[in-house]
Amino acid sequence: MTELEIMQRAKIYMDKLAQGIDPVTDQEMPGDSVLNHVRLARCFFYVSGVLEQLIQNNGRIGQGEKKFQATQEQLNAIQFPEYALRITEFTEFVQKALGDPDMKKPSVTKITGWLTAKGFLMKETLPDGKTRKVPTQQGMTLGISAKMRQSPDGEYLAIYYDTNAQRFLADHLISIFSE
Repeated sequence: MTELEIMQRAKIYMDKLAQGIDPVTDQEMPGDSVLNHVRLARCFFYVSGVLEQLIQNNGRIGQGEKKFQATQEQLNAIQFPEYALRITEFTEFVQKALGDPDMKKPSVTKITGWLTAKGFLMKETLPDGKTRKVPTQQGMTLGISAKMRQSPDGEYLAIYYDTNAQRFLADHLISIFSE
């Protein structure tokens, strides 16, 4: 019997107990049975609901998101677009290309932190004391570019990664997430 089948069986037992039915004999339990107490019935209904969520989530606890993981072969097979992407677009593209909707996207913070540590991005301090990441000469050579953009909140610097930079990141994602 699989774990999922065991959960399904346990849910059936909880449903029966909540309804005052002995799950082994399928007979109604006597009214004075401790298992027929209203508080226990509520508990049985609650546990049944939790088991239902687990069953719907294929036996996984949580929201169904599992950490990012991929093989280098999977990453090598990704066909990146012929246009530049923002880092958030890149991580969404990778997640979709890997075909596992339950997997978290690669962490933008982890990727940009790695790029900064490797000298492809650097922190720049603005006059107001805030910092932002900008491409270094090494980053620009790789295919990382910066463009000023306008939003309702004002002007901001958008960082783009061309196809070459996207492929470079894909080639290094496993090492980025193992460091």
